[in-house]
Formats: sequence, C-alpha cells, structure tokens
Amino acid sequence: MYKCHKVWAIPVFMLMPAGDALAQSITYNHDESVMNQFTVGETGVGSLTPDFYYDALHRSYRNGAMTTNKQLYRSHLQLVIYQEVPQAEAIDSALTQRMRVEALNIADRTPGVTDLAYQVEKGKIEGKLAILKQHIERITLEGDSVGQYRIWLERYNAISCGLQAVRDAYMPMGKRKEQYLAIYQDILVKTTEVCEYIMYLRAAKSADGMTASGSVPRGANITTIARGAHGRWKVAMAAGSGGVRE
Repeated sequence: MYKCHKVWAIPVFMLMPAGDALAQSITYNHDESVMNQFTVGETGVGSLTPDFYYDALHRSYRNGAMTTNKQLYRSHLQLVIYQEVPQAEAIDSALTQRMRVEALNIADRTPGVTDLAYQVEKGKIEGKLAILKQHIERITLEGDSVGQYRIWLERYNAISCGLQAVRDAYMPMGKRKEQYLAIYQDILVKTTEVCEYIMYLRAAKSADGMTASGSVPRGANITTIARGAHGRWKVAMAAGSGGVRE
C-alpha cells in the first residue's frame, strides 16, 4: 500500500508547474470593432463597425454617436467649472474679509485685557466707589440704625455688581464705555444722596442736643434746623467743597 501511494504522488507533483504556467499565460485578441465602440463613445473618434449591423439595429445611435461622446461632456464641464472660478474667488475673498472683521469684533468685544474702556475709566470709577463706601460706613457713626446702613450697603453692592457684569459682558468697546460712564454717573448721584443723608443726621443730632440743653430758640423745631443745615450744605457743594466736612 505504501508503494502504491508513492507511485501516484510523482505524476501529480510533476503536473503542478504545468498548471501554474498555463494559469499565468495571457491571450490578447484585438477586436477592431470593439475598440471603435470605446473610442467613439469616449472621444468621438473612429467609426462604428460593422456598418450593416449598426445600420440595421442601431441606426439612431450611429448617427448621433460622434456628437454625443463623453469628451464633449467633459469639455463642457471644464468650461462651466472655469467660468465658476472668478465667482469662487470672489466668495473666498468675501469670506476672508468677513473673517478678519469678525476677528476684530471678537478682540473688541471680549472682556479682559482688551477692555481698554475700563482701563481709561478705572481710576475715577474705583475712586468714587471708595468714597461712596466711606460715606456709607459713617452712617452708623452719625447715630443711624444698622438697618439703614444695610439699605445703603445694598445700593453700593448693586453698583459693584453692575460694574462687574459690564466688565464680564461680551459687547462692543463703545457700548462698554457708555455703560461705564452711566455707572460713574450713578455713583455720583448715590454719593450726593448719602452725603445729604449724613448732613441730615448731623443736623438732627445737633438739634437734639440743643433741645436737651434748652438752647433752642423760641419757635424753632428740629425740621427747620435740619432744612437749614441741608441748605447750607448745598451752598457749600455748589462752591466746590466736594463733600461732607467734619
């Protein structure tokens, strides 16, 4: 049995190279009519053969094949694309310009180190805020209640919160500067109001002292004295005194 297998294995092994050589061989038969079909369809060059076949079965295609080849459509597509080049360049230029404008807008509107408006207004705003806080801290020293002090402190905190909101906002530089100036004017108004209130407290304290010592003139009352002190304070402010005097 072993010998039998050995005898058959030799012929099979000898046939394997022949099969590989047969599989790798290439036969090329040129067909002129098939080649013409491709050239006519692609570029319009050549002729459709055999003529009797196309005349009998595909006459309509044969008559229009030369003018409906793929090369014609390729040329038309290239022409259309070439005509779109200026329009595409114009769109690209417009988008590039818009990108530059938006980059400047972002740099102008983004809060932080680019906030030049605050750098300009920072000194006077923070200076007036500090003065306002000092006057508010004197309310209890002038004898008023803690509740009234908290009311004024809430007004101060509201201004500070509004200032920080503007600093953190995404807005144009011009609009930001406008908001800073509005906040500055509000600080001045609140400072004037708290100064008037402190003057009122001083006048009321002075009137109470005069009443306790019995030195109040006949016919005078606390309201009249307070109003007189308020009027004198306004005159001093108009003359440029600039605040509450000790």
